[in-house]
Amino acid sequence: MKDSFNGTSKRVFIAIEFSENTKSYLNQIQQIVSSNSSSGNFTHKENFHLTLKFIGEVKIDLLDKIKKCIDNTALNQNCFQLYFDRLGQFPRRNKSIIWIGLKPNRLIDKLNLTIETSLDKIGIKKEEQSFTPHITLGRQAALNESFQLIAEKINILNDPILVDKITLMESTRIDENLKYVPLYSKSLQ
Repeated sequence: MKDSFNGTSKRVFIAIEFSENTKSYLNQIQQIVSSNSSSGNFTHKENFHLTLKFIGEVKIDLLDKIKKCIDNTALNQNCFQLYFDRLGQFPRRNKSIIWIGLKPNRLIDKLNLTIETSLDKIGIKKEEQSFTPHITLGRQAALNESFQLIAEKINILNDPILVDKITLMESTRIDENLKYVPLYSKSLQ
């Protein structure tokens, strides 16, 4: 993939990107949550992803080292499948972060740990919290009814989600909209 680096620093994270079918399914779930909320900041369909490691603001000269960490991780990781598990929430006063979780999977845990360990060697500290794979559907959601009632309206599909690459993403604003732009991808074995 072509690099798209410019400026002196970038706000970045490492992620698993989803197919259009998976993004459409997530969007359907999100619409149910959104229609049962009086307000919220809901993720744009094209921005759906699974974060493996949020890095934050880094200087451009560190990006090549991050790419090497991605390359080394991908060399030792086979493709695998994930499955959605349940709708979840992180309550924040009278609003919530709404997400969909994934069924436990040792391969995603291994992938996260390998990335964390590799990045730690170049000075990017490991997360203190344990890794909880989830896809954020919306932030600051003010629900009109109980979370449990909304969750009961959601039909969780058991379709596989192929994990075949990892991507360095930039979080940026384009025309006032938050966009996650792929900077570099590496295919898994």
